[in-house]
Amino acid sequence: MAGLVAGLANATVNASTVLILAGLGELISERAGVLNLGVEGIMLVGALTGFITTVTTGSHWLGLGVAIVAGGLLSLVHAFLCISLNSDQAVSGIMLTLLGTGLTTYFGNSYSGGSVPGFPERTLPVVGEFLVEIPIIGPAVFQSAVTDYVALLLVPLVWLFLFRTNIGLELVSVGEDPETADTMGVDVFKMRYLAVIIGGAMAGAAGAHLSLAFNKIWSAGMTAGSGWIAVALVIFARWRPERILLGAYLFGLFNALQLYSQALDFTLAAGTPFAGLLNPIIDFVMNPTIMSTYPYLATLLVLVVTVVRAENRELAQPSALVQSYSRETD
Repeated sequence: MAGLVAGLANATVNASTVLILAGLGELISERAGVLNLGVEGIMLVGALTGFITTVTTGSHWLGLGVAIVAGGLLSLVHAFLCISLNSDQAVSGIMLTLLGTGLTTYFGNSYSGGSVPGFPERTLPVVGEFLVEIPIIGPAVFQSAVTDYVALLLVPLVWLFLFRTNIGLELVSVGEDPETADTMGVDVFKMRYLAVIIGGAMAGAAGAHLSLAFNKIWSAGMTAGSGWIAVALVIFARWRPERILLGAYLFGLFNALQLYSQALDFTLAAGTPFAGLLNPIIDFVMNPTIMSTYPYLATLLVLVVTVVRAENRELAQPSALVQSYSRETD
């Protein structure tokens, strides 16, 4: 049982990393006023390019780097359409998801079912040797893939970047009031381009983690809605980086439960009171097919709760989110 729980904890951490990376990237983009619904497609491109590069070169790091570059380049298309051409951000993002899905399905066909060794796991220096001995959670948290540590480190770094650096504050300002920011000398277009590209690069990294560390395989559509969950996660976090962590681990747990649903047995023993009544319900709830819907049901529930809580107060979203900006000329 301890081994099962440890495995579940490890899977939760791995699944959460995907959402932390993608969620933080989307948060940065939205903080600058640009909604990117293309996260799903960008993650797929990152997953495939990272996988192909790793299979070809044998280097996980090179695969991760290529995925980051691919994600940044693909998001550049979204940035050009929305920032330079003032296209509808939602339509552009959905187009990007469809494009990424189509490209990866076509070019990834010959790699479908292939596998790679998992991203190297590391123990934290100095303290890691002791912390890894903690029962159950020790190996899951303190002996993980490098990308797991990077994702955790990025949470405070993104907070510091957005709220404690000049460039970060400029980026946030263009998402709140681009016209005022422009009059103060902030290059609105440059800041928005930067935010969207950073967001795309992080989504590409999330995709690479999915194929190189979590699933260790490539299959078409392997993101299975993780990109959409990342977008919802930003709303759940109320556009605050530190809250991304909590939401990511919540959704990550639901994802991990899918993998271990068949190994988890909560059936009541014969003779237990109400066993005849409860066992069919338990079997239904723990059915792998039913459990696969839990992350999406949780996403829907989170959005409903967030909106209800925000009825009597502002949702805290950037004031200029999804609003195009054109500099007025005399």
